[in-house]
Amino acid sequence: MHMKIYILLLTCMVVYACGKSSAPMGEDSTDEVPTPEEEAVTFTFDALERVGYFDAGLKFTVVAGHKNIRSRGVVYSTKENPTKSDEMSLAVSTTGSGSFEVGLDKLLEGKTYYVRPFAEKTSGTIFYGDQVTFETVSYPKPTVYLDSLTFLNQQTFETYWKMFYPWGTDHNGSARMYEDQVSLDGAGVLKIRADRTEVWEGYSTADPWLRIFYHSGAIHAKQQILVNDEKPYWVVSGDFQVPTMVGSWPAFWISGAWTWPPEIDIMEFKGNNTNWQNTVTGPNWQNTSWQTTKTVVENAGSWHNYKLIMYKTSATHVAAELYIDGQKKATHTGDFIGKPFWLIINMQMEGASGGHASGPQSTEMQARNIYLAAYDVIP
Repeated sequence: MHMKIYILLLTCMVVYACGKSSAPMGEDSTDEVPTPEEEAVTFTFDALERVGYFDAGLKFTVVAGHKNIRSRGVVYSTKENPTKSDEMSLAVSTTGSGSFEVGLDKLLEGKTYYVRPFAEKTSGTIFYGDQVTFETVSYPKPTVYLDSLTFLNQQTFETYWKMFYPWGTDHNGSARMYEDQVSLDGAGVLKIRADRTEVWEGYSTADPWLRIFYHSGAIHAKQQILVNDEKPYWVVSGDFQVPTMVGSWPAFWISGAWTWPPEIDIMEFKGNNTNWQNTVTGPNWQNTSWQTTKTVVENAGSWHNYKLIMYKTSATHVAAELYIDGQKKATHTGDFIGKPFWLIINMQMEGASGGHASGPQSTEMQARNIYLAAYDVIP
């Protein structure tokens, strides 16, 4: 009886062992089904929809391998065959599972870019398409008439600037302009000083014909400003430290070279810390229209930048964008096409700034980094 049980157990063990595996000793075995190879993603390039100085838009279509795509877009570089280790931009819009658009920004102007579409599957596999190229638009180069070097020394100053107003030494305040009130510090800074005088010097020869109480200074650029088809876009800017007490009237402005108006005041302080940016239009000095933007400038006695961008908008009119420290404060308009301007820096006194016959004993304004440039096209 015991012998029969032993034989039965031995038989069962042999049957079980043979049924569990038929693989040779030492080889691994598995019941997993092999994963099929992922279908490759392929693309077509559809269009370069836009290209500018610093941006571009492109359109592609996924034509095969649509399944399990979790992201798509492009990689790009100024070097050939970019990958995801270079710059990347994801699709901004998709149509179904096929076409998609991308937008590229912060590009460099006038550069060739290499672009490849890509798609990433949920598995993490990345597929790239064929490379395409485009070139950003080259930013127009300006003709620079004035820069920071024009105040460096007397020789460069005299090359680009003249003393006084274009029409003489007097204007609409109580100051008369003298050469010795204008100086250079040798490091690119111009200084204009106004000093009170009690010596009788008569009256200003300009309206409103105030009694002269000050010796001060004014300069104007030899280069005139003229917006036309040949030079439709102009930039005028400068850094200034100015006084703001009652009786002080510093200004950085352009005035009509043939008639008045036109006029644009880029920087004008009238006895306080409010900057006036004015544009004057009209058929003659008796019939004028003013556009005025006032901005309080904290600590105007420190350096601040004042800028005008003027460009052609029609056969007769311009837009005049006015800035302080890089922030646009206003856009004025004027019928200034074909009308030349003088660029003027001056320290007038009293008049519209108050303090008639009782202004400060002396005061000073400083200027640097005066910039005047024109473009052949509108950027």
